[in-house]
This record gives sequence, C-alpha cells and structure tokens, in this order.
Amino acid sequence: MRVPVSAIITTFNEIDFVEDCIRSVEWADEIYLIDSFSTDGTVELIRSKFPRIRFEQREYLGAASQKNYAIDRAAHDWIFYIDADERVTPELRDEILQTLEGKLEVWAYSVGRRNFMLGKEVRYSGLQRDRVTRLFHRKHARYPNRRVHADLLVDGETTPLRHRMDHYYIRSFDHMIAKMTRYANWGAAQMFIDGKTTGAAGIVGHGLAKFVRDYIVNLGFLDGARGVISVGMHVYYTFWKYAKLWEFTQLKRLGKPVPLPKLDEEEGRWELPWEKKSGA
Repeated sequence: MRVPVSAIITTFNEIDFVEDCIRSVEWADEIYLIDSFSTDGTVELIRSKFPRIRFEQREYLGAASQKNYAIDRAAHDWIFYIDADERVTPELRDEILQTLEGKLEVWAYSVGRRNFMLGKEVRYSGLQRDRVTRLFHRKHARYPNRRVHADLLVDGETTPLRHRMDHYYIRSFDHMIAKMTRYANWGAAQMFIDGKTTGAAGIVGHGLAKFVRDYIVNLGFLDGARGVISVGMHVYYTFWKYAKLWEFTQLKRLGKPVPLPKLDEEEGRWELPWEKKSGA
C-alpha cells in the first residue's frame, strides 16, 4: 500500500505557469498551495479551476520560511515540493508513486532538472548537474533559516530518483533579470547578516570566476546563444550580490540604515525535528 503524500506549491504572480504545474502533481493525495498575495489573476484562476486544492495566502518572508510553514501544516508526513515553473513528467510521476509503494529506506529523494530557456533545454553551464531534494519525510527534513538558496537539511542519506522534472527557468529576459536582481539583494542581505564583507577584488573576482567556471569549465559555450545568456544572467547575479554587500557595509560604516528584508523570527520555524528532545 502506498503511503500518502502532500504536494506543496508556493506562488507569486504565476498565472501563466501555475496551471500546468498543478496538473503535473494531481496524483498527490493533497495539493497545498501557499500564495504570496498575487495580483495577476493567479488566485482567481486557482479558485475557479482547482476547487480541491488547499489554498492559503501568507506574507513572503523568504522561500525557506514559506516552505517550512507549509510543511508543518500539510496533511501528510511525506512531502513533495515543486515550484510553479516546474513540471513533474509522467515518467517521474510513476517513479515517485512506485517509490512510495515500496520499502522507504531513506528519508529523502532528490530529483534532477531539465532547464529550459524559451522552449529549448540549456544542457550545460553547470545545469547538467542540477539536482534538488524534493521528496522527503517532514520529520526528518527541514529548510535552514536563510532568505534565499536554502538547501534542504536531511536527517541521513538522500537517494537520487532516476527521472528528471522540467524547469522553465528563463521564461523571458525581463522576468529573469528581475528575479536575479531580487535574489541578489536577498543573497547580499544574508551575507551581511552572516558578517561577511567584500571589496573591489571580491566584486570583480567572484563574477569573473563564475564566468570562467560556467562558460568554459562547465561547457556553457556548447549551448550557443542560450549558453552565453544563461551564464551572463548568473554572472550579473553574482556581480550585483557582491556590489550590494559592499553597499550594505558602507551604509553601516556611515551609520545609515541598512535596508534588510523582513525575516521570519517565529519560534519553532527553524527547529530540526530530529534534534528536538523527547517530549518537547
């Protein structure tokens, strides 16, 4: 008998992508969607087309905060998390269901991703190794207290699933630049909170190293124009992140307010379930 699973989706202004994402996880026993107060019709679409979805809106305090909030409130212990711009393929769906029907010897499973830019897969630039942990038991997995790029912490080993999901990670250049700028601001804020600083060498060096690693070492040039654009987007992200970190440190030195994003400080949000004392 298969153990039940909750599919969790987080959204903000995803009207063009969320419907296909939802349909790709309709095999789940529960679909729980957390929206960050979308204004583009996402909410109306979900409510009109997917009445069985468990829907909630919550202020966005970072991806990790949003995910942990949903994990704690899901109906089932086994969780499958998916972003609105991702799709579970039929092959991956079947593998997940077969896995949940069998003997579960680990607490988490990772999934590879095929990344698409304007209708065609970007195969290199480091994306050939893109893998994320998405199927897990909530009592043995937790996202750490980071505003951005928070990798799931797991109590034990993670087993890779064979089939990959589709990820439409560059839908338009305007959307991607806005996303990279937003993530860079959050990344810089996280580094500032962690006590890190930088200077001219760091701002230039990290961006240059990113280009060399992804375009040359990771064979980004083999993807043609898409490789140039993909690597360029991530070099921009790296440059802007360290430039913003420098700005934050200068503002602090001048005694001026540092515009850090609001963080989720709720007690218990960041506790690792397997480290809790018995009876706590």
